[in-house]
Amino acid sequence: MQRDYFVLMRARSQQHPLLAWDQDYLSFLKPMPVDTCEPVKLKLGEPVPPRPVMVDHHSLPAPVVSPRLKDALAPLELHGVQWVPADVRVSDGDVRRYWLMHMWRQIRCMDRERSDFTAPPSGLFLLSLDRLVLDEAVLDAIPLQERLAFLLEEDTVHLFHRIVVDRVMGLTPSPEGLRFIPVPDWSDSSGFR
Repeated sequence: MQRDYFVLMRARSQQHPLLAWDQDYLSFLKPMPVDTCEPVKLKLGEPVPPRPVMVDHHSLPAPVVSPRLKDALAPLELHGVQWVPADVRVSDGDVRRYWLMHMWRQIRCMDRERSDFTAPPSGLFLLSLDRLVLDEAVLDAIPLQERLAFLLEEDTVHLFHRIVVDRVMGLTPSPEGLRFIPVPDWSDSSGFR
């Protein structure tokens, strides 16, 4: 099961901008769907590349995806994922429609015996997660359809099952701006490799 899950990471490119909120966003920090009828407002995050290249995936750090990725994934009816329209201000007069993948479903499934992490004495949150091993017993108890995509409760790690990864990576042309790293190959330094 460890190799059935992948961590979503942004591609290693200085030209693909990070995104930042251009409005209040506190409701998106809660593990529940948000009540919104208007597109959220996003902008390019600092440092803004001299010539930003807008691709299929940008990090908020929540995933923000192009319409084609959203259209490919929406039929999977991912439990715990809410698709929120997002207007990204790239420059004055250039606003592009993307989709915020609000992953409100959190699963506490880190194997604390086999993962490599640092926690404070309270143990309520992690200071660092160096190597992740999933607790397969926890995941086995949850129907597959309810764990195709979720946020690791112990840390801000977006996890996707192979079914989702295959759907995304099977698109033609290949999607840009993202990498899926198998959980056993992932570490906190994966963003720099």
